[in-house]
Amino acid sequence: MKKTICLLLFQILAVFTLTAQLPFNNRYYKTVFDSVSIDTSIVYGNAPALTFPYLSESNTFNENLLMDIYQPYGDTLNARPLVICVHSGAFLSGSRKNDDMIDFCDLLAHRGYVAATIDYRLGMNILSTASSIRAVYRGLQDGRAAVRFFKEFAGLYKIDTNQIYLLGSSAGSFIGLQNMFMDTEVERPPETFNSPDLGCLDCSGNSYSHSGKANAVVSLWGAVEDTTLIVNTDSLPLFLAHGKADNVVYFDMGHPFGYNGFPETYGSLPVSQQKATYGFPASTYFVKGVGHEFYGADNGMWGELGPNAYWDTVFAKVDTFFYKVHKPQASFSTTGFENIYMFFDKSTGASQWHWDFGDGTYSDEANPAHEFEVSGSYTVVEMVLNDLTSWDTTSTMVDITISIDENPFNNIIIYPNPTTDMIVVSGDFSTITLLNQAGHEVRKVDNEHQINIANLPVGIYFVKVVTSRGVVVKKLVKR
Repeated sequence: MKKTICLLLFQILAVFTLTAQLPFNNRYYKTVFDSVSIDTSIVYGNAPALTFPYLSESNTFNENLLMDIYQPYGDTLNARPLVICVHSGAFLSGSRKNDDMIDFCDLLAHRGYVAATIDYRLGMNILSTASSIRAVYRGLQDGRAAVRFFKEFAGLYKIDTNQIYLLGSSAGSFIGLQNMFMDTEVERPPETFNSPDLGCLDCSGNSYSHSGKANAVVSLWGAVEDTTLIVNTDSLPLFLAHGKADNVVYFDMGHPFGYNGFPETYGSLPVSQQKATYGFPASTYFVKGVGHEFYGADNGMWGELGPNAYWDTVFAKVDTFFYKVHKPQASFSTTGFENIYMFFDKSTGASQWHWDFGDGTYSDEANPAHEFEVSGSYTVVEMVLNDLTSWDTTSTMVDITISIDENPFNNIIIYPNPTTDMIVVSGDFSTITLLNQAGHEVRKVDNEHQINIANLPVGIYFVKVVTSRGVVVKKLVKR
């Protein structure tokens, strides 16, 4: 019988310990879903595309714009971040079936993202500078149409519409960067207004009434037509990866492929410099001595040996970048009275709060107060989560000194606690001061054992009792 009781107590204690600890999770960091569901050939829009051999901008046909959508199988989260992957191919080739885009989608979905790989309209007259500019603009319109599609059907695909990101490779990065920096009609290239007019940024593909602007962009070896597009309001997060020896899309500036018929473009170096000028530095991965698609792809397709060693590095940096975009930012301040400390949450983007006081006790309050019972140095950790279950932590050290031999706690009792209107303080003392959580005095009495707090707001207070042997501070809950 005794063995049974001891075993039961041990099991209860083990469950309590596990549930009390901080709720760390690996979602978005590692593979947490065993399988992925894929919806293929989803039509997200329809738009006029050039007819081969792309010699006339007026010779078009209506093309369905398709995407494949990857989701973590069995996921119960109702709002998830989305990554839209946009393939390479110089606006002449490639598709949503490119190897690298499929692998990005698969890996991201296994980690808890929704991911999609999209087709966009291809085709241009390579002998016409104006035609190449219009090809990029059509791609920009299609990327924005994909964003609008997911905003329209956010409930169906369980998307957080504030966390929609574009990831592009080469030509796909042109689309992503234009999405970030070309977001007004004033910034439209003049070549897009006639012969025929391609329409506004969100006037093609579908008619869903949402903005097609993404919340963050990953640009892999991409460029913009002009860095004057980057202005002081372009504060959204950007990740840039580029080989410094790239001779297809130049790291600095130059004509793509070295072909003068294409307009000169500005690569990741001037883009990062211009963005930093306005106080919004991009995250970067610039590699010396390597060229275009340096993770081992050729127009988005792997060779017989698959991706090279750079693939894991690029993916890890992309994954870290996305997590930083959607995680909350933990922050707090603290005020202490003797052995009682108050913690004030200053986090952004948090919807859950968890505290580890370092002494084996925990709290799920946003702004807890804690009474330390033993002298020592304690590392207090705040963990915050948001509705995506992304999390962040921060910590501080608290030093507590309590003299056991002269501890004035022994004969000071405050009751009832919690209370609604009146507290009684028993023991030998001279002064009682009642403080709110900000440390401001709200009551003070001398040699009185009862304090009426009926008219004080509900919340946590601190009772500071001056005795002949020292000062006692105890937590009080007013309901």
